[in-house]
Amino acid sequence: MSSAPDFNDPAVLAQLRARQRSRALFMAGILIALCVLFYVITIVKIGVWG
Repeated sequence: MSSAPDFNDPAVLAQLRARQRSRALFMAGILIALCVLFYVITIVKIGVWG
């Protein structure tokens, strides 16, 4: 069985922070892409039926 990670170890903490940072950047990219998509859909709808 594997033991729990040692969160007092700087190497483990650095790896964890890097993983959290990459996940946060990925989620930010998804959020920005959705905002752009909704903006484009709104502009197209206003342009076509406005």
